[in-house]
Amino acid sequence: MIKEAIHVGKLLFHSRLIDGASGNLSFKENGRIMITKTGSNLESLEESDFVPIDSPNASRDKAVHAKIYEISDFNAVLHCHGVFNVVLSLRMDEIIPLDLEGKLYFGKIEVVKEEFGKEGYANAIAKKIQERGVVIARGHGIYSAGKSLREAFNKACYVEHSCEVLYYSDVLDKLEHRKGWE
Repeated sequence: MIKEAIHVGKLLFHSRLIDGASGNLSFKENGRIMITKTGSNLESLEESDFVPIDSPNASRDKAVHAKIYEISDFNAVLHCHGVFNVVLSLRMDEIIPLDLEGKLYFGKIEVVKEEFGKEGYANAIAKKIQERGVVIARGHGIYSAGKSLREAFNKACYVEHSCEVLYYSDVLDKLEHRKGWE
């Protein structure tokens, strides 16, 4: 599973869903939950970047990951910060996809408003993950879960794609309105 996690970290980077040491991922393996260390760069992960979730070096997001595993049957969780989902989450309380895949997979994507690290943040994120497998934290990015890391990655990509389509559609609507396009 660590090889898959290393691969998904690279995919997140190449998909522009993370930058620098942002983002984190975790997975269940042999009854244990492994998570990336705080400060790990997901695009260049090594085996030593993974620690048990109860490690003092575990990602600062470990409470969110732990809560998701506690209340769901997902085997993998990731958190990433794509530009379009972050921008839209600052302006919207929910994302209603315009694209077919977004409509089919999610219908709508919730934006959780609780502040990172505050009481209730982990519970709010986990509850929405349990319902739909994805959620966006306001100004902080996507949390996605799946039976595998690849499934969680695919969901995150679908969310970011839906946000990008919505963003550009709004930009074009404003341009059309200003220039009188019909």
